[in-house]
Amino acid sequence: MGDESPARAIDQVRRIKEMCDFLELPAIKTAVEQSVPVSMPADPGSLGFDIPFWVGFATVGLWAALDAFAERAGLQSKCSTCKRKCIVAAYTTKFRGAERRTFAELEDLRHLYAHNYGGVADEKYFKWRRQRRHVLKGGVRVELSCGAIFDGWRLCREDDSARPDLNLQYALNLNDLRMYSHTVRTVLERFQ
Repeated sequence: MGDESPARAIDQVRRIKEMCDFLELPAIKTAVEQSVPVSMPADPGSLGFDIPFWVGFATVGLWAALDAFAERAGLQSKCSTCKRKCIVAAYTTKFRGAERRTFAELEDLRHLYAHNYGGVADEKYFKWRRQRRHVLKGGVRVELSCGAIFDGWRLCREDDSARPDLNLQYALNLNDLRMYSHTVRTVLERFQ
């Protein structure tokens, strides 16, 4: 057994959530307002901040905080769904309400971003080492608890799913990251 305090994991989650706050700083908003050419959308993306990409990889960071604490606190156990050690199995005794579903999504999103190119699934995502996914299934449309849609291969928003011409491979947004961060922090705080 290692460190059984969730303090370091909670701090990592806090720092990940601060990415959302950074983009809302007055100086950043002013930079967007004053620096983006009028022919481009007045958002941080026009200055090179790929928010959906950041958010996708921030979900990997949330998973990493959960995984690190689970290892140190001896919470690891084999999952009946994915047949390996995962955060769903590790934290199952602490879930309330829909938190199990949120952790299942994070488990799958972690693999979607860490083992694929920016969150777009391919055949290997669904068949690699014959791993089973908790929520995301190839070719199956599912709405995530954050409101994003996984259309069977990529993330999108409800109003965008009918527009195959758009490049919507990164559909997670800052509100999604806030929701996932809040749920992770809430579960971790139950260990204090």
